Amino acid sequence: MKRLLLVSLFFLLPITAFAIPEKKEHRETLGESLSFMCPKYGKESCTARFLAMEACTFMFAINSGKPPQEAFKIASDMFALTMQGNNLKISSMYDESGKIEPAIKSEAVKRIGICKDATKEAMPILYKARKGVDAPPEMIEGLTATYGVWFLKSIEDVGVGRE
Repeated sequence: MKRLLLVSLFFLLPITAFAIPEKKEHRETLGESLSFMCPKYGKESCTARFLAMEACTFMFAINSGKPPQEAFKIASDMFALTMQGNNLKISSMYDESGKIEPAIKSEAVKRIGICKDATKEAMPILYKARKGVDAPPEMIEGLTATYGVWFLKSIEDVGVGRE
């Protein structure tokens, strides 16, 4: 019950500080202990929530000073371990064409919007790390607005978890 309350707070409250597990062992412990009520809400909704947690964790890690590749590794580990801890296969989120199921993608994009402030803060850092120059403000606005779609597309392009 205590875990359910903590997880609910993650999705309902405007939180400005998040702990980013530094070591893989800490991520494993956290991933295994995050047990959601997936049978009640369905695997699609849980997968969408976990994708949103991954996308937001990536932004939080960048904002905490992690380089983009390390931030993505932390976020990816958390996603995989949370899926595993809830007995969900990553491969089940894809349709026959290798794209993320539309219902999962739609819910995930909405949920990724929950961390819009963190995304807006991280985008200049991420842009400069990738392009080597500062992004104009209008570019940051556009990147922030489309982050959820871009993040999920990048997962599809790489084929993370497909069998």
